[in-house]
Amino acid sequence: MNRKSLLLFLAGPAFMGALSLLAWVMLGGGVLRPPQRIEFVIPDGAAERVQAGQAIPSIPAKAVFVVGDVLALRNDDRVNHQMGPFWMPARTTLTIPLDRESTFNYLCTIHPSGYIGLQVRPQNSLLLALIPTFGFGVPISALLLFIARIMAKLG
Repeated sequence: MNRKSLLLFLAGPAFMGALSLLAWVMLGGGVLRPPQRIEFVIPDGAAERVQAGQAIPSIPAKAVFVVGDVLALRNDDRVNHQMGPFWMPARTTLTIPLDRESTFNYLCTIHPSGYIGLQVRPQNSLLLALIPTFGFGVPISALLLFIARIMAKLG
């Protein structure tokens, strides 16, 4: 196998690998981390800030989690808050197990917009991107090599 053929043979898997990873990242194929405990802190005085139209920096308007995560909402405010069906009395911590894939848009007293978005994605593995890479990459590289040899013979 000459150098040009070897380069063409390796180009197929490399191209398909890059394409697979790009598609996996762009389409949000999941989250590459193990489940963990994530804590959002509602600071003291949050209710007054929200009424004034100010966002609370420690609470995102939208958050992405992995199946198996546990969301802990710590309410350090002197005021009770609500996020969808979850009631958070003042000075308490509420833990919410996120045990299935889903998307929530809750009415929420912690944001000036009045809502919060939570998305729970499956915990994926990079292996799910690598299998198609090698499954398609090797045959495509063989096809490219075959085409290159035909093109070389034609001139």
